[in-house]
Amino acid sequence: MKAIAILAYSGGLDTTLSLKKLINDGFDVIAVTINIGDERNWNEVKKKAISQGAREALVFDQRQEFADDFIAHSLRGGALYESKYPLATALARPLMAKKLVEVALDKSALIVAHGCSGKGNDQLRFEHTIRYLHSQMEVVAPIREGQVKRSLSKSYQESLDKQESDSLGIYSIDENIWGRSIECGVLENAWEKPPEEIYKLTNSVDKAPDKGVDIEIDFREGLPIALDGVSYDFLEIIDVLNNVGGNHGVGRIDMIENRVVGIKSREIYEAPAAVILHTAHSELESLTLSKSQIRLKRIVSCEYADLIYQGFWYTSMHKDLLRYVQSTQSAVSGKVRIRVQKGQVSILGRQSDFSLYDQDIASYEKFDGFDSDTAVGFIQLHGLESSVQVKKQKKLIFDSAKRLGGIFERQR
Repeated sequence: MKAIAILAYSGGLDTTLSLKKLINDGFDVIAVTINIGDERNWNEVKKKAISQGAREALVFDQRQEFADDFIAHSLRGGALYESKYPLATALARPLMAKKLVEVALDKSALIVAHGCSGKGNDQLRFEHTIRYLHSQMEVVAPIREGQVKRSLSKSYQESLDKQESDSLGIYSIDENIWGRSIECGVLENAWEKPPEEIYKLTNSVDKAPDKGVDIEIDFREGLPIALDGVSYDFLEIIDVLNNVGGNHGVGRIDMIENRVVGIKSREIYEAPAAVILHTAHSELESLTLSKSQIRLKRIVSCEYADLIYQGFWYTSMHKDLLRYVQSTQSAVSGKVRIRVQKGQVSILGRQSDFSLYDQDIASYEKFDGFDSDTAVGFIQLHGLESSVQVKKQKKLIFDSAKRLGGIFERQR
C-alpha cells in the first residue's frame, strides 16, 4: 500500500511539478487547495490536480477564518514587515499549514508536502507550523529537495494549462484577501520599472479618478466595524476597501526585502485595504495611546511583523506579544475620516471617546487646565542634566567639537 502525501496545491507550476514528482516517487497524493481570496475557478483547480495524477483533490474556503483569526491580529498589532509589507502571504501560510495537518490526521497520513524552493520564506512558515502542530509529521519539499529549477521545468510545460504559458507565467504570483505579491521575471532587475500588466487590484495613478473619495471608518478595540456609518463584518470591510482603494491607485508597494534566508529580493505588492486600514488604525492609536505606549507599541509591532514573516505564528512568543497588543487596543475605539485619491491615503479627521487629545490644553488661544508659569520651572528641570554637564565638562565638550569641525564654536 502506497504512503499518502498531503500536498499544498495551488494549481501553479511549482505545486504541479511537486505533485508529479511525488507520484513518481511512489506516493498517493491528496491535493489540498485553500481559498483565502484568490479569484479563480476552484473546480478547475480540482480537475487539474486529478488530471495530473492526484488521488483526491480537496478545496476549503477559509476566507472568514483568515480575516478574523489572522489578519485581525496583525492589523491590531501594526505588523508591517520592514515598515512596508502588510504580510499577506506570510499570514496565510500558518493557516494553510494548519489545514494541511488537519487533513493529514483525517486521512491517516504522516507526510505533508509543499512546493517551496530553498530560497524562499514560505518553506519556513509551512514547516515551523507543521512541526509545531504535529512533531511526528514528515515534511517533504520536492522542488527544494530535487533541486528543480523553474528554468529547467520546460519539459513539464505541456502538461500545464494555458495559465502557465501566458504573459504572466514568468512571474511568481500569490494572492489572497489581504494582498497580492508578484516577483520573478523582469522584476528581479531592481532598476526596472514594473510593467503595468502585472497589476490586478490597483489602477495606476495616471488612470485613477481625479476626484478622490472620503471614507469614515469606525473602529472598536482596534478593529474596523463600519464604513460611512454602515456596519460590516471584517471580511466585508476588506473587500470594500480593496475595491475602492484599488480603483484610486492605493496599495502599490515596491520594495527591496530582506528574506529570512539572508537574500535580498525585489518584491511588488498590491494591498489597498491593508494600506488604508493600517494608516487609519495607526492614526487612531496616536489619538488614544500615551506617548510611552506608542513608543513601546512600535517596538512590539516590529517584533510582531518579524515573527509573522519568519513563520513563528504558533509559538509562545506570539502569545506573549498578542497579550500586550490586546491590552493596548482596549482604548483604540473611535472614527477616522480619510480620503483616497491618486494613490494616496490622507487623514481628514479623527475622534474617540477615549481621546487623550484635549483641545483646551493644546490650544494656543485657551489656557484652561494649563498653567503657563509652570513651564519656567519645567524648562530648568528638563535641561538640568545638560547644564550640569556643560559646567563640569566644558573644555572636553568644546575640544571634541573642534575635532568634529567646530560646529559648536559659535556657542563658546
